[in-house]
Amino acid sequence: MILNLVVVVLVLSVTAVWVLRGAFSSMLHMLCVIAAGAMAFALWEPLSMMLVGFSPERGFFSFLEGIAWGVGLVLPFVITLLVLRLISDKLVTGNIKNWGLIDIVFGFIFGINTAVITAGILVIAIGSMRLPSNFLGYQPLWYSEDRAEGQGSLVRSDRLWIPVDRLVSAAYGGLSTGTLSTSQPLAKWYPDLETAGFGNRISAGDGGARNAYTDDAFRITSAYTIGSVEGSISVDDLIKDKRDPIPQGYLDLENEPVESGYLMGYVLNFAPNARERGKKGGQVMISNGQIRIVAENEDGDTVAIHPLATISESLDGADGRWRFDSNDVFINSVGGKTAVPMGFEFLIPANYTPIGMTVKGVRVDLQNPTFKVGEFASIRDRDLKITSGALLKGDTKKTTSFNMGEVKVVDGSQRTVEGVILGDRLRKMMSTTTAKSQGLILQRDTLIADGQAKFDIKSQMGRNNTPTDRKLRVDKFAIGDRQQLVQIDVSPDMPASMLDGAMRIAATDKPIKLIDTEGDEYEAIGFIYEDDKIVEIRYTNGSTLKGLSDMPSLSTSRIGDQKLRILFIVSEGVEIEYLLVGDDAVLHFQPAMPANP
Repeated sequence: MILNLVVVVLVLSVTAVWVLRGAFSSMLHMLCVIAAGAMAFALWEPLSMMLVGFSPERGFFSFLEGIAWGVGLVLPFVITLLVLRLISDKLVTGNIKNWGLIDIVFGFIFGINTAVITAGILVIAIGSMRLPSNFLGYQPLWYSEDRAEGQGSLVRSDRLWIPVDRLVSAAYGGLSTGTLSTSQPLAKWYPDLETAGFGNRISAGDGGARNAYTDDAFRITSAYTIGSVEGSISVDDLIKDKRDPIPQGYLDLENEPVESGYLMGYVLNFAPNARERGKKGGQVMISNGQIRIVAENEDGDTVAIHPLATISESLDGADGRWRFDSNDVFINSVGGKTAVPMGFEFLIPANYTPIGMTVKGVRVDLQNPTFKVGEFASIRDRDLKITSGALLKGDTKKTTSFNMGEVKVVDGSQRTVEGVILGDRLRKMMSTTTAKSQGLILQRDTLIADGQAKFDIKSQMGRNNTPTDRKLRVDKFAIGDRQQLVQIDVSPDMPASMLDGAMRIAATDKPIKLIDTEGDEYEAIGFIYEDDKIVEIRYTNGSTLKGLSDMPSLSTSRIGDQKLRILFIVSEGVEIEYLLVGDDAVLHFQPAMPANP
């Protein structure tokens, strides 16, 4: 294990340095390190969230999102330590020379404390970054090795030879409720401090998926319980389901079975900015390591709990419950809805109450819920709600109200609907080399997966500039499971023209969206603009357009010269009923238009 060697070398070398400097200097530095560590953990969450918010969605500095939680811990530690050392060096200008043995013994004691805190903070910071799951050979949180009782459960796993991360977690957790106590102690919200950041790294592609969110990436819409807080239903009965009556094996974070408890489920609505970006773009991806609940008992003790199952839409369109019962179970959203609902179920120990939830670093207070909390008498009742679709979507069909003043009616039953292209093809083609050089991210070197770029028609696009070999030619967009690309033409001569009707008077800062017959929304994720000189493409499945202002404008003086199509990803097979800009209906497909491939 490489990290073991790194930690041993770091601890021994730092300790040796301060043994040589003597007891007094070593003590002074240790006090600065302790204070710097306290400041680092106090600022860790708000600073990391700020860095995630600063990270651009694409481009060179987009990597900041993936390392924000590591930098957010190390940066305040280093800066605070430097400031404290400067102050202490100014105030204490000399050293105190002790008897040799005293300098050696106490220099070692103070020095090793300094080394452990420094190394521990570094290990926790590295664990919080978007790196391969087995980076440097250390996995403090991993799937249970007990395949019979807890397959798929996440438990405390590897332990360093010098367990600096666990020692730092225990030390600062204790200080947060003792000498350095606050109204929001570290120990309360992070009883799993040394594993919390690493959990976000457990994701598809060996840790390659996103490990951090902004606080607007999701919201909790509802919750439910099965069983009482005292544990009135046996655990075996709680963790069965309709698909498999055999109880699921489950172990808690400490690698122990839960003897009694109750089931708590939460339904989350994920916004477009929760989707993966780049080659994995277009889908929400969650592992059981990236979501956790903190629950508290009457004595104020807290525990961290990872989910044992999730509820989501399946590839065939029906909602289902999926167990986290084996290694590498990563739940992906399907379809193209703007808001993606998913449910997560947790086995809460008896007499514990959830007080907080964290999803990819974003913490939500559960003590004063703003959402409805229901109750099921049994898992059978829960399963019926899942099957009907009501658990995720609610009991009633969504209703929408908007301004129909300037709407145009279009026949959606025709094989070819005027102004609408169903499909993933580009009208013009380009070479793989050209696409990459302009900054587009490609999937399998032939499909546009993400990005925004401009191309010169004469030199970069069209058949004259495109290789005959299809393996070197880019002429399609990448779409995900059960998704369909819908291209709405808003050129001057089209029904949804930007220069006519509701589109012309619509607000430029309101989202552009398609509405299906079930009331589900699909916001625009890009556009294709073309004139006699350039083609501009934006395809950002991981983020939607803020409005018409995000697209090139069309001019009444250039009718016939400019063409513009707005891109939408919808769920395959749904029936599209409206095109909206904000609350203004632009098109009404009557009858509704099937989004079939």
